[in-house]
Parts: sequence; C-alpha cells; structure tokens
Amino acid sequence: MMTRRIIPIGKAAAQGAVCVLLLVYAQGSREGAAQGVRLCLSVLVPSLFPFMAVTQLFVHTGLCQRAGKVLHRPARALFGLSGAFAPVILLCLVGGYPVGAGGIAALYRQGAVSRREAERAALFAVCAGPGFVVSFVGAAVYGSRETGLVLFGAQSVSVLVTGIVSGLLCRSSEKDNSISENSSASLPFAQALVESVEGASRGMLTICAFVVFFSSLTGIAAQVLPDGAALDGLFLLTEVSGAVTRCADTRSVTAVAFAVGFGGLCVHCQIFAALGEVRVSKPLFFLFRIIQGFLTAALTRLGLGLLPRTAAVFSTATAKEAAFCGGSIVSGAVLLGVMVCFLVTVKQTMPRGIWRGLRRRSGNNNL
Repeated sequence: MMTRRIIPIGKAAAQGAVCVLLLVYAQGSREGAAQGVRLCLSVLVPSLFPFMAVTQLFVHTGLCQRAGKVLHRPARALFGLSGAFAPVILLCLVGGYPVGAGGIAALYRQGAVSRREAERAALFAVCAGPGFVVSFVGAAVYGSRETGLVLFGAQSVSVLVTGIVSGLLCRSSEKDNSISENSSASLPFAQALVESVEGASRGMLTICAFVVFFSSLTGIAAQVLPDGAALDGLFLLTEVSGAVTRCADTRSVTAVAFAVGFGGLCVHCQIFAALGEVRVSKPLFFLFRIIQGFLTAALTRLGLGLLPRTAAVFSTATAKEAAFCGGSIVSGAVLLGVMVCFLVTVKQTMPRGIWRGLRRRSGNNNL
C-alpha cells in the first residue's frame, strides 16, 4: 500500500522538478532545443525520411512478402522469423534507427507477420545508418571515414549476432502462417505510395519532436552538472548525437561506439512510437540495447586495431562541423515542410472512401 502511494508522489515530484528546471534554466533549454531543431533539419530529415517511406512502400505493395517467399528458409534458420523480415532488416541496416521499427509495424498492420514475430524482431532490428555513422561520426567528428566504416560494420555485426541469438533462444512455437495466408495483403501502387509517404511523414515528425525534447533537457543538464563523467554518462544514456559530439574529445572511440550501439533513450522513444501496436518488453528491449552497445564497442576496438593507421581517430574536427553533416538546414526545412503540407492536404484531396480505408489500415482514427 505504501509503495502505491510513493510511486505516484515520486512521479509528480519529478515532473514538477522538470518544470522548475525549464523555468530556471530557460536559456539552456532554448539553446538545446535550437540545437535539436538544427540536427533534425540538417541530418535526420534528409537521411531518414526517404528510407522510412521506401520501407513502408515495400511492405504496402507486397514486395516484402514476395521476397519473403524466397528468403523464408534462411531467415527462419538464422533468426527464427518469417522471410518477410529480411528486406526490413536490410533496410534497417542502411536506413537508420527507426526505419526497422517502422517496417516491422507496417508488416504487422498488413497481417504479413504474427505479433510474436514482430515483437521479437523489434528487439534487435535497431541500427544507425551509414549516413550517421560513416559521415557524421567517422568523417565529421573523427576526420576518418575508415573509422566510420569500422564502426558501422561492428554495429551491423552486433545486430546480426543478437538476432541470431534471439532466434536460438526465443523461437516461436506457434504455426508460421504469415506467408501462406497473408501474401495477398497488398495495395495498389498509387494507394500504397500515398499511405507510405503519409506514414513516414507522421513518423518523421514524431522523431523530430523527441529529438528537440531530449535536446532541451540535455541543454539544461549542461548548465546544472559540471563537465565530467556524470555529464558524459547522462548524454550517453539519453541522446546519441550529443553523446558522440561530446565524448569524441574526452572519451575513447569505444565509448562513442557504445553510444552508437546503445542508441540512447531518445532513440528508444522514437522506436516505441514507430512500433505503434507492436508492444515489446521495455526491460528486455533495454537489455538488448546494452548488449548491442557493448558488442559494437568491442568489435570497433578490434577493427580499429587491425587498421594500418589510426591517427585520424584523434582528429580535432569540431562538434559544430559534425552537427551540420549529412545535408543542409534549408533542404531539411523544405523536406519537413513538404511532409506537413502532405499531411494537411491529402485528406482534403483524396476520395473519402479511400481515406477511411487508410485510417482503418494505419490504426489512426485521429487524422
């Protein structure tokens, strides 16, 4: 009984403390939020949005299901999953953190995979794309594209290893009927294109909202906490891009590799939002992130030790240069504006019957 009272009081006190900090350290909050907006417009929107739309298009047109018929046996042998997951996992590796979650959710909404398979795939199909790891971390932060390639390879291997291990330990005992019974669950290309772009637009806006929110909180933390291990650990726990730019000068490259593999709470919230109706165990999901973080760090250290030269790892490239890598603010703002306009106008221009069908298929009745 006492615990039931203490927990709500603790939550209310924590929320009140955050509100007070937002008022007292308003300048740090604004600066952090502004940095988050710049990150979204210069890096995240140009690099993530196309892959998110293409991933959902593959699902809605039935291409994932058709590829699943070909890749069913290797996918079942390696991961204990339907072959329809194989293209999604590949796009996750080249697209970025929330791309895999968006594809998994789309497969589940289409009825192409079971809930248990989707939940298990969501545990390991989490990976930063080469645009972030190679261009952002490697080229801009460390001044070494080779370092970025090693880090990206290490992270990809960690995803595959955790996927194989989860397949060995958690194979579903239920009958696999995803291919035979749901292979016809596809849309005409025009309707699939509209639904894919609409879904990717909503997902991208949600991702940007989380980035701005967590960047605002870390901006406050930078003013409250002194520079040191505590502040570095907070960035590692919460926001991956800030952790990379901050820890690159003060910590080893393996610490940065752990941050990339772990992702941070900001990325975790983005993934939970992208998964939609697919519910995963949060403690188990967090455990997988820690395992992938340590695997990525260990494999990165091993890979860098095999490189003929590693001096570029200690490049003095500034965090400001890294923050604007991967695109321009103007192009990102234009793309974000296009997504907003699409969401506003598609309901007005589409026939009512088709729009109702899209709402039923996406499970969103608030559009």
